[in-house]
Amino acid sequence: MFSDDKGDDDGRVRTSTALRHVLVFQLKLTADALRDFLLSPLSILAFAIDVVRKPKAEKSLYLRLMVLGRRSDHMINLFDDHADSGELTIDRAVDEVEDILKAAKGDGLAGRNRAQARATRREHEETQADAEEADSATAAESSQGKR
Repeated sequence: MFSDDKGDDDGRVRTSTALRHVLVFQLKLTADALRDFLLSPLSILAFAIDVVRKPKAEKSLYLRLMVLGRRSDHMINLFDDHADSGELTIDRAVDEVEDILKAAKGDGLAGRNRAQARATRREHEETQADAEEADSATAAESSQGKR
């Protein structure tokens, strides 16, 4: 985790890598706290509106807020549970900003190589998502055809 250099075989903690990790973690904690601070009153308000309106489940503001909360949890990715989900996370955003800054600084070759690898990985993830979407559409069409 803290010795992510490919040539670093001794497994020692690198101060710069550990510092980067703790700074990103603090950013994630801040985002998580801000999300919780906003969701708490919004959830009470959404629940109260749902009690008055009595909507169907798919129109429930409270349930929509829960979906938004799950999405934000994936984006914050506090404990790296969703690192390989293919979704936008704070980690990915920090990596991209870091690459842009390194490229602007002149350390562009290494940054460009990592950015290129990320772009290739994203293209692969998008291709997989498109294939899964096509499979879902095909399954839906075949189930409608059976009716």
